[in-house]
Order: sequence, then C-alpha cells, then structure tokens
Amino acid sequence: MALFYKELKELRNSRDISLEEIHDRTKINIKYLHGIENGNFEILPVPYVRLFLRAYTEEIGGDSQRALEQLDSFLGTNRPHVQLSPSVSDIQEDDIIAKDEIDADDQAFFSSSDKKLRQDMTKGGILLIVFIFAIIVFQKIFKEDDIAMATDNVPILTQRVQAISEIQLLTDFMLDKNDQRLLPVAPPFYVKLITMDQIAFTIRLDSAEIRSKFLQANDEYDFVGIENKTDFLFTDTKGLSIYLNAHSLQNISNYEHPLKLTLKPNPPTMIVQWYKPLR
Repeated sequence: MALFYKELKELRNSRDISLEEIHDRTKINIKYLHGIENGNFEILPVPYVRLFLRAYTEEIGGDSQRALEQLDSFLGTNRPHVQLSPSVSDIQEDDIIAKDEIDADDQAFFSSSDKKLRQDMTKGGILLIVFIFAIIVFQKIFKEDDIAMATDNVPILTQRVQAISEIQLLTDFMLDKNDQRLLPVAPPFYVKLITMDQIAFTIRLDSAEIRSKFLQANDEYDFVGIENKTDFLFTDTKGLSIYLNAHSLQNISNYEHPLKLTLKPNPPTMIVQWYKPLR
C-alpha cells in the first residue's frame, strides 16, 4: 500500500498542478510543500502541520479530512515503540484481522489467551465509542452562546465575553504602554490563537470592515497568509496564547484589560498597545 503522502503527490501530478501554483495560492513555503510530499513532517512548524496539510490537500482536490486521519496514523507508527500492556490506544486499524480472512490452518495458532485478548479489545472499543460520544455531547452543550449554571439550586446565566469596539476603547480606556518592534520574519504572517478561557476580539484587515470573533475555552483559531496591515483588538488576553509564525508572543498573554495587536508588512513590524480603565 502506497504511503498517503505519495498518493497525494501522484494526485497533484495527475491534475497537472505545480507546487509553485499551490505556494502562490496558499503562501505556504515551497520547502514545507516538499516536506509534505516526502513525508518529512518534522521540518514543518509544529503548530501548523495539520493546517498546512489541510490547505495543500484541498488545493489539489483531495480529501483533507482523510489526509489528516492518515497523518495521525503515520506519525503514530513512526514513534519509538514501547512495550506496554494492551490498551485501546495501541490498536491500529491495520492490525485488526477480519475473521473471513483467517483460514482453518491459521485459526489453529490462536490460543485461548488470544481469544480473551480479542474479547478485551472489543469491550475496550465499545467503552471508547461511549467516551467519545460523551465528549461530543459535552462540547455541544458548552459551545452554546450562553452557559447555564446553578448555585444553591438557583439557576444563573453566564453571558459570554463581548468584543470591545474602537469607540468603547477611546471612551472608557486610556493607553497604558506601547511597544513597537521590527519582526525577524517577512509576510505572509501566520497567527494562531489558543484559549484556556473565553475570549472576544475584533479584526480589521487593512481598510476592510471590522469583524468580531468569539472563542470558547480550549478553542483554537488560525489566521493564514496575512499580507496587509491587520489590527487585533482583544477585550482581554487572560488564558490566551498567541503564536506568530510559530513563535510564542508571551508578553501579550494574561492581560486583564483591552490589548491591541497590529501587524504591518512593510517593513515587517509588530505594535502592541496595552490599555487600562479611566480612573
């Protein structure tokens, strides 16, 4: 069976799509595209491996979800093997042998302990399915706009965090400090947000219309291929991790008041403005 990344390369070639075309449309570095097609995923920036693979697969007309699943399987089979007691996480799909493929001679080699192991695996698989279903249900519940909680049998409605507007920023807050520095990387910029708490913010791309965004706790959000001036205005950055081209911006995290992050392409510049309430 051909490795999945070789199949993707063959699909691209069959559709007469060059890596340069994919680079022009996605702004993904040619080096990273070669890495995907050669299975050298270790050269890709860790936070963007899945993002780059998804964008590449969709550009060549492939099944991005299937490619991501094959990536997980591929990376799992290339990790150092450690002998552990059997568990559900150790079961790989290719290791499961269908009963109709086992002939009478092969069945003689299965001992009673092998049968018990298969029974344990079946039970473990059922428990895993139930566990995954429970996770999906809880995620659906907690991703509603409003989260209902109860204290001493009295229902309390916790509203989600609201994005702050430029007008609110000017009327209710004042600039506390400002930091401007040249960036060691050239555009396009790739921004990744990872949240531990609810977060709300607005985005302005150059002179385009302002868009509001809201992320639940434990969400991730990616902005790919930023080539124009872009403003991010956060209500606060508590529990927020920000990565710029795979580099962590640690000085921005865990600020309890509004914070504005501006990226400029020429020259590559980052401006951070911290605000505090008016006294």
